[in-house]
Amino acid sequence: MKTMQLSSVLLAAALALTVTACSKEDVEKAGNSVESAAKSVGESAGDMASEAKDMASDAADSASDVMADAGAAAEDAMDSAGDMAEDAVEAAGDMADEAMDAAGDMADDAAGAMDDASGDADAAMKKAMEG
Repeated sequence: MKTMQLSSVLLAAALALTVTACSKEDVEKAGNSVESAAKSVGESAGDMASEAKDMASDAADSASDVMADAGAAAEDAMDSAGDMAEDAVEAAGDMADEAMDAAGDMADDAAGAMDDASGDADAAMKKAMEG
């Protein structure tokens, strides 16, 4: 596209020179001016292309960094969720163990109370029969 624009500028300059019938010196000056303008346009286009390349590279690097950070954040979130699940399972297990221990203690207490009541009943019966 830039080549077409440059060609158009050069063609327009050449046509203008032939139409105006300038002297050889005027033609050389105009040719030098056109050549200088063409070089300037070419250099500007090259600089713009280089800057565009650098900007695209920077954008790609930034996008890569963002994706890496997002991946790390997702991994951290999954690790935290796993840790929380493990903690919940461990706490539930501890509660179940404590409940079993308490139930065992209550059963032992009930058996002891029954033994005491049975002993009291036996003593009361013996006393009632003796006397």
